[in-house]
Amino acid sequence: MSRLVRAVRVLAWMWLVAACSLILIASAPPWYRGGFTALWELVSPHLVLNCLLVGLTLAPALFLGTLARGLHEKHRGKILGSAVALFVSVTAVTLIILVPIRLAKNETEQAQQTRKAREYEAQSIRVKDQSATLYQYNADSIRPSVGPVGAVGIPESIRIGDAITVNGHTLRAQHILVKEILSDITYDGHALGKAGETQCIIVESLKNLPDADQGDQHDRLWIVVEKCAPIPGATQ
Repeated sequence: MSRLVRAVRVLAWMWLVAACSLILIASAPPWYRGGFTALWELVSPHLVLNCLLVGLTLAPALFLGTLARGLHEKHRGKILGSAVALFVSVTAVTLIILVPIRLAKNETEQAQQTRKAREYEAQSIRVKDQSATLYQYNADSIRPSVGPVGAVGIPESIRIGDAITVNGHTLRAQHILVKEILSDITYDGHALGKAGETQCIIVESLKNLPDADQGDQHDRLWIVVEKCAPIPGATQ
């Protein structure tokens, strides 16, 4: 048991040293640039949150120390309580570290995907292989719904100003957005486009795009053309 107690105490000191080092490293750049004033200006707007993060970072060292005392005293209640607290605190620290890393990774992936495509607006396009479909977002129902309306009625060539009717739904083409895929695009393991493909989206308003703000609750229509070809001389 004494070896286990010593091992837990060593882990407590190691965590304490690592946590303090991490806090000092994070504080060093603003301190170096502007001293205590610059550090305070960085920390003070979110003082409570920063204190909470520092406390969470140091907490596992405290609970490891409590666990070591519980083992030394053979106090079951103290052992169990400190073990549970240790698990919760380590989990919290892990999430604090992993969530920003994951978000940063997603932003990097999105930036990389943006460089893999050329986007612009066109005045007119040709629809290839009957690959166009009209989609609808219906905000009026009890449960808002989104899905395809159909493809019958979409012409092989579309120009700005054309009115397109599919199954009783009419869309006037005011924006034709073209995306030329320069290299394969994937996101979270899903293929979004292959090099050499050209995709188009047609809407009456940019607010009607499929990725528009979902907080803007209004009915909208858009046409997705999986394979399109801008007509030469008809781009903006």
